[in-house]
Amino acid sequence: MTRAALSALLVACGARTELVAPPEMDASVDQVAHDAGVDHAIHDAATDVVTMDVNPKALCVLPDAGVPKITCTSPLHAGFIPPSSSTCFVDTLVKTHDDGTLTYACNGDPSTYAMATFDGGTFLGTIQGTNVDVCTGTTFPWSDGCTWSSAQHIAGDLSTGTLEFTYAEQPIAGQGCESACSAQGPINVP
Repeated sequence: MTRAALSALLVACGARTELVAPPEMDASVDQVAHDAGVDHAIHDAATDVVTMDVNPKALCVLPDAGVPKITCTSPLHAGFIPPSSSTCFVDTLVKTHDDGTLTYACNGDPSTYAMATFDGGTFLGTIQGTNVDVCTGTTFPWSDGCTWSSAQHIAGDLSTGTLEFTYAEQPIAGQGCESACSAQGPINVP
């Protein structure tokens, strides 16, 4: 298949536009679900077999920066965060115009710990000098029969007054999955 034909096929399929409710849980199967970066496991209590249902490669790898003794905080304000297409659903934990707080190691603390908190969730990561990189992720079922995982980053130089939010996703289980969506926008540090 040519690249143009493949592109036309992907466009014709369209992007995901609605969220699917999780399937009913079978009482004999214990399910464990975690955010991106952590494998999902299904444990069948009847057979005591654990199977992994996702790609083990993490979308969002969190460094172990250690909690600092001395922290600073900065307010955060999300600007316009549009999805890559008007028909896309994106499972972002920070929304347009959300306010949040950045907490990070400062004043000579040797830790590189950084954390951004919004009503939708917490992003963890590091600060090196004034450069921040924090991440989080989600996992969600979709109507295409696939399970999707997102990686969401807030990164940039604090001294500029603006960080960048980026959202990327990929299917981690299933076949014939729809096209991925993305999103990005500014996070202002007033």
